[in-house]
Amino acid sequence: MIRFYGIVLAFALLAAWPIALLRAQSPDSRSRNQELNRVLREGTPEAKDSLAADLIAATKKSKSVEDYERAVDYLGRLGKKESADSLRVITTRKFPKSKVARDSYIQNVYYKQEGADAKEKSYKYLIKTWPVNKTSDNNITYDYVIASLAKSFADEGNKDRAIYYLGQMNERFWRAQGYIPVATKFLQQGDTVTALPLIQTAIDDAEYYIRLPKEQRDGKSGFAGVGYPGYVSQLVEVYTAQGKQLEALHIIEKAISLVPDQASRFSGSYFKGLEAAGRKLEALQQLEIIYKQGTFAQKDKMKELYIALNGSDSGLESYFDRMDEELVKSIRDHIKEMATFKPAPAFELTNLKGEKVSLASLKGKVVILDFWATWCQPCIRSFPGMKAAQAQYENDSDVQFLFINTWERDKNYKTNVVSFIEKNNYPFEVLYDDQKDAETGQVMAAKYGVQGIPAKFVIDKEGNIRYFLTGSTPNVDYIKMEMKELIEAAKKPHKG
Repeated sequence: MIRFYGIVLAFALLAAWPIALLRAQSPDSRSRNQELNRVLREGTPEAKDSLAADLIAATKKSKSVEDYERAVDYLGRLGKKESADSLRVITTRKFPKSKVARDSYIQNVYYKQEGADAKEKSYKYLIKTWPVNKTSDNNITYDYVIASLAKSFADEGNKDRAIYYLGQMNERFWRAQGYIPVATKFLQQGDTVTALPLIQTAIDDAEYYIRLPKEQRDGKSGFAGVGYPGYVSQLVEVYTAQGKQLEALHIIEKAISLVPDQASRFSGSYFKGLEAAGRKLEALQQLEIIYKQGTFAQKDKMKELYIALNGSDSGLESYFDRMDEELVKSIRDHIKEMATFKPAPAFELTNLKGEKVSLASLKGKVVILDFWATWCQPCIRSFPGMKAAQAQYENDSDVQFLFINTWERDKNYKTNVVSFIEKNNYPFEVLYDDQKDAETGQVMAAKYGVQGIPAKFVIDKEGNIRYFLTGSTPNVDYIKMEMKELIEAAKKPHKG
């Protein structure tokens, strides 16, 4: 099963990369960062605490802006938010032209602006105060802002300003992240003529990086290709809506030949072109791929194609039984990769009602933890599936779902969380991950080793973590089936 992260998650992953990894580094700086990354990956809690103390101490002896920027970056990644925030203020005051000062302005001023005109004024101040270095190989921070500005103009129907700012983007590997949201808005406004060249540019950029010789590929080229199937599918949808099914079919088959390992991600669009071309058997085969991913929405179309190919519905029930068996087997094979066995760190957190909920109080139950945040789109896209999965066990007193709200960025996060849950009518038991451990100073996500969200843990009745999942899919049917397999497996005694 392919877990679909999508453009937004790819953006989140890129944004989470340490500053140093995206910036040209001297050999000494590179060596230092490699050591810091090693401690982040492999260090004990004591080693990480020691590293944080060393970073803070180093800034007190240094006049180098690089040392301050490195400390702010890694303190944040170590989960030392208060120390990072405090040092960020000091760095901004001491080095007003630093990247830390610039990023603070973007976060605290630019993103607070309402409306495209106000954002444009703020952006002009940004580039006047912290000019773009066109010779730099890392201007991604400016592209985040430019993409946001272009989208704001598109939202307000100002096509010319939106296109102008898209033209100001610096990093080709990331350009599609600005182009595609604007193109989508134009499509929603019925402006296909303006949208199509933007989508095509995104496709061309992705193909450029995909075609690079292996020895020339790096993290940026890998990122550039992540959204490629989505860009192609969007273009195909436009052509299909225009009745150009054969042109759409040609585009998809070209894309599949370029990234054959991602062929299944095109199946939703591919089958339409194949059916339009009269290639019914191949169309049915693409729907089978979708079905085996746990998406059953096209089951009626599958029945129709099956009958057309076989002349009757004879054997249809057995046909679906076989596919259901294959899907369950695929899920069981998949969850084996997530299996682990270790004691779950204890916790006691507050729910939306202000009540304390502890892991100890849930002993004897299978507990599912889902770490999420209101800004995390992949987390939110998985919620309909998690809601359906929870509904399967609403009468099972031995199973408890807990949705751990973590890593929120807004001071009013509690209000935002309550509003989000109520607006979407989610019957979730939500806990706020804002209580730091007295010994380690860590929030619960850090204690569980969470490095990206969404992250899910399945804990057995004895308090042991049995499964750990990262990433997400918006596929409701698949999530239901996967969670059922995970929970039922966790109910059984562990085989050491």
